Amino acid sequence: MTALETIRTALAQAASRLGAPDVEVALERPRDPTHGDVATNLALTLAKKLGQKPRAVAEKLLAGLELPAGLVRKT
Repeated sequence: MTALETIRTALAQAASRLGAPDVEVALERPRDPTHGDVATNLALTLAKKLGQKPRAVAEKLLAGLELPAGLVRKT
């Protein structure tokens, strides 16, 4: 499994734990390299479905994200 596949799977699992089991996780490279190597709009996508603010969803996704040590720095 590639690093991107690992990240996508981990985000899908975190979304499932929040109550959105069938969500498609889109990953992209940010235009500004200071914003990291990979980005997703998953929190924005889930916010409406879950009836929560995007920031709150993002924080919950981040807290529930299970990734191998050293793969990413969560910010």
